Amino acid sequence: MAIISLEGLEFFAYHGVHDFEKEQGNSFIVDVEVKLDVSEAEQTDELSGTIDYEVLFNLVAAEMEIRSNLLEHVSARICEAILAHWQQIKHIKVRIGKMNPPIGAVCKMSAVTVTRSK
Repeated sequence: MAIISLEGLEFFAYHGVHDFEKEQGNSFIVDVEVKLDVSEAEQTDELSGTIDYEVLFNLVAAEMEIRSNLLEHVSARICEAILAHWQQIKHIKVRIGKMNPPIGAVCKMSAVTVTRSK
């Protein structure tokens, strides 16, 4: 088994419950971690035995473009999209952070982490 991750993916998106968040947007940081058997890739040195980072990024990016109220919802959609694309993934963890969330205090980032296992 191996863990493959993309960390610190930066997006500008329009997620939030407040109207101004939906209009002005915000910066978000996404980390994705998947666990899967890569023994085929270890032996063959072929991409077909693992997952393609570029495809992984594109799946995340597509879900980040869909406006949502809650990061929980976006995180769950990302998990489901990735699991639907690669059946060999056994576990996935998606963390989305909203930079400078509007909470009335100084806060660098709020974050939600969602996991799924098969």
